[in-house]
Amino acid sequence: MSLQVQTPELISYLNNQSSILNYRQNELVKTEHVTFLPTGEVLIGSSNNPQKQLTLRSSPIFGKLGIASIHDDLRLQNELLKHQQEVIHICEDSKLLGSGFYVKGHTNGRIFNQLNIQSLAINERRLIFKEIVSFLCRVHNLSQNQSVFNYQAIIESSRIQYKTHETRIQTNIEDLLYWLPMNVPELTIQESLCLGNVELNNFIFDQQEIKLINVQQWNSVTIGNPFLELARFLSNYDIPYEKNVTNYGLQKIDHLLGLPSKQELINQYCIDRKLDTIKYLNYNTIIVLLQKAIFKQQCIKTKVDPERSNVFQQELEIISRSAWNIVLELTNDDPFQIKLRAETDQLLWAKYPVSQRCKSYYYRVRDFLRDEVFPMEQSQFDIVYSFNKDNHWKGLPGIEHLQRRAKSMGLWNLFIGDPVYGKGLNNLEYTFLSELMGTSFFGHEIFNCYAPETGNIKLLIMAATDYQKEKYLKPLLEGECKTFFAMSERNVASSDPTNFETIITKQGDGYVIKGSKWMVSGIQDERCKFGIVMGKTTVNPKSPFTEQTMFLVDTPHPNIKLKHPLAVFGYDEAPHGLIEVEFDNVYVPKENMLGKEGTAFAMSQGRLLGGRLHHSVRLLGLVRRAMDVLLERGQRRVHRGKKQKEDSAFQEKIGRMECDYQICKTMILNAAMVLDSLGGRHMQSLKTVSETKAFVPYKCQCIADECIQLFGAQAITTDYILQIAFQACRGLRLMDGPCELHKKQVARFTQGSHMFNELLNADGYIGNI
Repeated sequence: MSLQVQTPELISYLNNQSSILNYRQNELVKTEHVTFLPTGEVLIGSSNNPQKQLTLRSSPIFGKLGIASIHDDLRLQNELLKHQQEVIHICEDSKLLGSGFYVKGHTNGRIFNQLNIQSLAINERRLIFKEIVSFLCRVHNLSQNQSVFNYQAIIESSRIQYKTHETRIQTNIEDLLYWLPMNVPELTIQESLCLGNVELNNFIFDQQEIKLINVQQWNSVTIGNPFLELARFLSNYDIPYEKNVTNYGLQKIDHLLGLPSKQELINQYCIDRKLDTIKYLNYNTIIVLLQKAIFKQQCIKTKVDPERSNVFQQELEIISRSAWNIVLELTNDDPFQIKLRAETDQLLWAKYPVSQRCKSYYYRVRDFLRDEVFPMEQSQFDIVYSFNKDNHWKGLPGIEHLQRRAKSMGLWNLFIGDPVYGKGLNNLEYTFLSELMGTSFFGHEIFNCYAPETGNIKLLIMAATDYQKEKYLKPLLEGECKTFFAMSERNVASSDPTNFETIITKQGDGYVIKGSKWMVSGIQDERCKFGIVMGKTTVNPKSPFTEQTMFLVDTPHPNIKLKHPLAVFGYDEAPHGLIEVEFDNVYVPKENMLGKEGTAFAMSQGRLLGGRLHHSVRLLGLVRRAMDVLLERGQRRVHRGKKQKEDSAFQEKIGRMECDYQICKTMILNAAMVLDSLGGRHMQSLKTVSETKAFVPYKCQCIADECIQLFGAQAITTDYILQIAFQACRGLRLMDGPCELHKKQVARFTQGSHMFNELLNADGYIGNI
């Protein structure tokens, strides 16, 4: 029988109790006064005086301690509070609420917060905090069995909450979620009763003196980690005060407010509980601050108070930074133990202006590749080479597993320089990471840094509307789908977009795309949900580079026909692959236009500029691995009693390859720094990236080819990475503009800058021509 069914009987019973009538000043209980709370309590309101409200409780507050009697429950409350609570009535009859219950009235007392506490005398302010700590000690002394506390579960729950309510990338939170599980203390603690809510306004104090007489919310009582609860109560001491943002922050101002210091309260807690020290209190504080920051993010996501979203964002950043500062203090500014590794790798970093955050990601990626990617790589190649028709165009299960792992560790979208969507690394910093990821053929895909998704993400960040970002950008950032980019055409020189034959015409409230594109990658993947198509929307001979427009096109679509799959050196490169695609009058709504009409060429140049650099550095990683494979071969291969590495001809070729590799790397790093300092529209940026695209793929192909020749016949088989490296290098010489086009570009820039060389006018500089 439900409680609601017994409401008339309950009302009748209450109205016949003299103690209740006296308390309510003879006001009878009516049906509208009765509220059944989810906590199991029954609230009895009052029409005449809100302070004559009653609370009925049948289930003991301390049931988790094994207490079943309401009398024992009341006795324990009084012991903890050191205060005899007023109980208006006790009913032993179990017929009304299923068990006996007691009735309590409204507690008359004072409730403080960070603002009204300042109206008190200094000694009273201090007493409030000390009184709460004493109360917590009494609660925490109700201990249970000793056990190893499951911090991993709390961290994982926080990670899920963060990803569920993510509104933008929070680098401090992601770093915390990576650092915390790496440093979980093996701490055997005695779990105890915990209050659950230790906010200042949860405690009720006497009207006349600073004495804690009750708690507003008993229902959050649970069994848990007492040190985590203490850290929660003290956490405001680690948050800086920021007017109108973190008004509750006490960091470095507690003495100005006349409050006891954090250490004073810790000492009091240790004395009252007879503890020598509190181990890992800072670790618990970091977890508490992380949870607070994620709660602020949740407030933004759920739009609890849209007008305060900016304040919530500021709070989030302040609190998460406070938690990270504790980590830095605990680890001597070396949370991921990279300083020693960076010093060992001085030749790698030299004097390049890269941040500690970049180095942190570098070593985290390197460890992930070593421990998880390389051991699984061959099994994924075996699936690709098996040509299983049922699974051929599906995602590789091992790669998808590694993607989830990388994402959970914050090693995700590393290429995005915009801190709202990515990690905020610049081109130079990402170059170091991209070369490292490139040592695995699957590396960039695992970390969601793989084309064409990278370029499409950048275009969407650059030009998408809010609607487009929600529908298309968000799933791409999460790695929930694949995409394609359709620009090149078979029958024209596509390096010149004015040649495009694909026509996009306006029709009603939308546009119709008609034409054929080829060398389209990603559209055969079963996970592909949309792509970007570039075509002509106008004809303007005076300004041919403003004729093209981009559109977002959903797939599958009945009028998108996959015509001619393309194999590269005999491989179809599933599940990505290349194919010719016909767009046979494909209708797209006008809201799917990406950017403004006629801006596609300028947008594509922004997309391709960084793409050319990233493609080149990816090759650098592949040939570095190819050289490492060859060097290891030279260590082990013996011919006529002599190791291959000792052969002078072998050494000469290794030396030449290493020189070429270092030249390529220097060119790439230089281009990245120029791009960072001058921006993508500067002529010098265009020149340096074109130099890189013209030179690096060719030289990398030469290195891969030489590695194959020196390694031997097995190098052209699928047993080793060498043939894949060669294939990638050779293909890239044609992608994003053939190398010859970039050489012409470099020549034009060189000839143009030559005209401004002031030394040309110096006597004797040129000589007689």
